[in-house]
Amino acid sequence: MVWFLGPEQPEAYVQGAGTRVQLKDFAEGPGRAPGVPVHEDKQLHEGAGFAEFAEQMAADGFAFLHEQMRAGTVGPVLTVLHDGRVAGAIGPMETMADAGGAARLLPQYFGVLPQYRGHGYGRALWRAAMHWGHRHSAAYQLLQTEVGGASDRLCAAEGLTSLGFVSQRDA
Repeated sequence: MVWFLGPEQPEAYVQGAGTRVQLKDFAEGPGRAPGVPVHEDKQLHEGAGFAEFAEQMAADGFAFLHEQMRAGTVGPVLTVLHDGRVAGAIGPMETMADAGGAARLLPQYFGVLPQYRGHGYGRALWRAAMHWGHRHSAAYQLLQTEVGGASDRLCAAEGLTSLGFVSQRDA
């Protein structure tokens, strides 16, 4: 069973069984600058260890993304390096027109290796992605985040608007 709840509903209704729907409106601008150098890569730079990063982050979709990058079928990926090695990534960066013709920034795979969390790399990647969307004329981005999870907290801190919740349970 799947149902939708408005943003005014208590988070407790969806804890462990749902996601929050978030909106980034680019009419308000891209937001703050990343603060950490972020690289935009259309080509793979294997010397920086993207393959190893993708393998370690396979559960988050990065192995699939790596294959798509190797095939050249996706837009660029933003990466942050720690001592010259990929520590985190977000991508692919792509826009698509919605039913009304407005450009939307498509959701991305997004992750930082566990040993590099807490260094501000996730926030830097997020901010760089929002700057990329703004530069490429995206009107908005819709995301779903696990209620109370790291991405949910990041989106709230970065000023995204909660549109409500999607909840699901086995009948």
